[in-house]
Amino acid sequence: MTTQMIENVNQLEDVLSCPTPAVIDALSKIEGDLIVLGAAGKMGPTLCKMAQRAFDQVGQGQRVIAVSRFSDPVLKDRLTGWGITTLTGDLLNGDFVESLPKAANVIYMAGMKFGATGNESLTWAMNTLLPAHVCRHYAQSRIAAFSTGNIYGLTPLHKGGSLETDAPNPVGEYAMSCLGQRACV
Repeated sequence: MTTQMIENVNQLEDVLSCPTPAVIDALSKIEGDLIVLGAAGKMGPTLCKMAQRAFDQVGQGQRVIAVSRFSDPVLKDRLTGWGITTLTGDLLNGDFVESLPKAANVIYMAGMKFGATGNESLTWAMNTLLPAHVCRHYAQSRIAAFSTGNIYGLTPLHKGGSLETDAPNPVGEYAMSCLGQRACV
């Protein structure tokens, strides 16, 4: 096993976004563009860059479209510099969602994950209302949505964790709102 020394953030980003042969193979089999909703979160930029790099290697002309509020303009510029189309707007605005280009493939990463306490109405809007708008707009698309195990409640460690076949047992507003999201996507 070879160890690679990571010396800066750009090098780390390059290593993390390098598409594996499996990623290249998977993306070579899909048709159409890929739109990533909530692309400015902690994992979105790297995922977008990896997908664009894979599309570039496949050479079928597909593109990655990154959608976010982009409160950090530097991040938007980085994505654009990587060859990724960026669209700026508030996904809670139904008109904005309806204005988004149709895409055959959607990765849904938007949601209220942190700061839910004391901000329950925004949590519910982000985690239930927004997915409903997205699913209506992209009803003909393939949608992959990030999920959470929080809806299943706690399980003893010796049982190996929750399974999707377990009955939901959400604790707290965040977990309840995520259960609502599950009904949409």
